[in-house]
Amino acid sequence: MKVLEVNNLHKKIGKKEIIKGVSFSVEEGEIFGFLGPNGAGKTTTIRMLVGLIKPTSGSISICGHDLQKESVEALRNVGAVVENPELYQYLSGMENLMQIARIRKISKEEVLDTIKLVGLENRIDDKVRKYSLGMKQRLGLAASLLSSPKLLILDEPTNGLDPSGILDFREVVKNAAKKRGMAVFVSSHILSEVQNLCDTVAFINDGVIKAVESVVNNSMKTEKDIITLVTTSNKEAVIKEMKTLGFVQSCKITEKGIEIILEANTTSKLVKNLAKEDFNIEEIYKERKGLEQRYMELVEGGIR
Repeated sequence: MKVLEVNNLHKKIGKKEIIKGVSFSVEEGEIFGFLGPNGAGKTTTIRMLVGLIKPTSGSISICGHDLQKESVEALRNVGAVVENPELYQYLSGMENLMQIARIRKISKEEVLDTIKLVGLENRIDDKVRKYSLGMKQRLGLAASLLSSPKLLILDEPTNGLDPSGILDFREVVKNAAKKRGMAVFVSSHILSEVQNLCDTVAFINDGVIKAVESVVNNSMKTEKDIITLVTTSNKEAVIKEMKTLGFVQSCKITEKGIEIILEANTTSKLVKNLAKEDFNIEEIYKERKGLEQRYMELVEGGIR
């Protein structure tokens, strides 16, 4: 089931068009990454998704409800965690959550279940001012999960967290998505975090989605392959020969050996040519740069 559907979304602020025909959808149980550089349009898109600003044109549907026409019904299905969750520092974690639970008529049993889900059982009665940034992020996540949303929106959720906090938060989000069958929308500019967390990634730049692609085993399909070749032959001779091959785009000597950039799925042709020329090859392997490489291809215009 499609939890979130965005169709041909446009947004103008003054005379400047910020979002230019953005379309994508997020399925139930899917963790969807929204990746792009600062100023690409990520925050503007999120502000439209949560109803803070209206699109100039286009539509947003959440669980079948048009956000423009049925905002209450649509937003009832949404939970969100922004960079710094708003929390009462002088209250305990439990008191913060119970404030929300009373307003939304949520039982204490559901609160306790959510606390367990985010792994705060041992510190939930401490004052929030004593929490680390990672613990505050977990509490903010718990607050957003109390109403059992169908769509969870995370805006730069790991900013400021140390490596341990990032790992913990990632596992909590994956666990929550799996156990509750939520669709999760994650906006970030941190490549490694998106690659390790998401099932699908949309690449946005200058208000335009360049591609929407799947992440499989922490890797992605790329337009080019990068091969490293370790050889005892004359490296200049190898490079000269490689440059005669139409599917090879560039060659250079690096600390590892010879780096060869070639068209995707042409590695076997490269190996055949190397064997034919009888070069002394000690090792040949593919550099699996995954999301980083794909980001450079789509957003930055090529591999650096």
